[in-house]
Amino acid sequence: MRVLVTGGCGFVGSAVVRYAAERGDQILNLDRRRKANPVHSLASVAGRDGYARIEADISDRSLMRAVFREFKPDAVIHLAGGAEEDAARLFDSEVSGAFAILEASRAHYEKLSVEDRARFRFVHAIRAEADDPGTPTPVEAARFTAGALIDSWSRAYGMPVVTCVAGEVFGPYQADTAFLPRLIASILSGRPFVLPNGGETVRDWLPVRDFAVGLVRAAEAAPPQTRFDFSVGAERRDIDVADALCVMLDARSPLPGGAFWGSMVSVEGDRSRASPGPMLDAMEAEHDLGWRAAGFHSGLDRMLAWAIGRYALQQAATPIHAVAAE
Repeated sequence: MRVLVTGGCGFVGSAVVRYAAERGDQILNLDRRRKANPVHSLASVAGRDGYARIEADISDRSLMRAVFREFKPDAVIHLAGGAEEDAARLFDSEVSGAFAILEASRAHYEKLSVEDRARFRFVHAIRAEADDPGTPTPVEAARFTAGALIDSWSRAYGMPVVTCVAGEVFGPYQADTAFLPRLIASILSGRPFVLPNGGETVRDWLPVRDFAVGLVRAAEAAPPQTRFDFSVGAERRDIDVADALCVMLDARSPLPGGAFWGSMVSVEGDRSRASPGPMLDAMEAEHDLGWRAAGFHSGLDRMLAWAIGRYALQQAATPIHAVAAE
């Protein structure tokens, strides 16, 4: 499969690129990050036959049309976005970018043969909303607008779009500001970590590797104009996830003196303010797409192994139990 991935240097995007490369797909990664700056999450695929990366602003409509004419993708997996605080830049990265990719996809799709049209898919990912999402942030508002544009524009022109929904995606190379990386970094460094809202916030945890597999499966097997939830059934409270993580650490690197890693995690705040989180059902993804997930504990183990290795490099091989015992 020839797949064009936007935002392929990001957290989810790079996981999709790595998985597609493992399968032997032809991949074009469009990302605005400067090519001069290394992307550690893509070190395993850089220079591989069948993989190419273009430093590009996807809101450039002329450039996107040229890219599609040259690459001729069988599928598009659109994951590019922005986190800018400036409203104009946020609009460009989310809404204008989505429109430019849509229009380039539409122009490409209309020129395809009947057989190739039947195979082409435009896949995009959205985050599941909580039952009571509250007031959206500017980033959330921009992403909602871009998602609505993709949905309505594709239906207006009959372009085969697939929407993939996920909750709390986690895994290696995740941003340091995300919940799990902050938790792991804190306790490995011997700093207590406090869970807000009494640790009762519930999230639907999904390993990024499992989500990447689902996105690629959607690109090659999903019926047009469909929506799939991706979940491994891991609706867990923050305190439950922290406990599971600490148990894994106890097994991997026991603390001296019979101490437990979980002693560095505590809770505070009003439990009634905790979000119940979205509850997703992956039955259709499993049945219709043949999606098979490795699961929550496999993903958590993979995340922890990556984090420990990263921490060891940062600390110049200082034993983590010695740091935690200080």
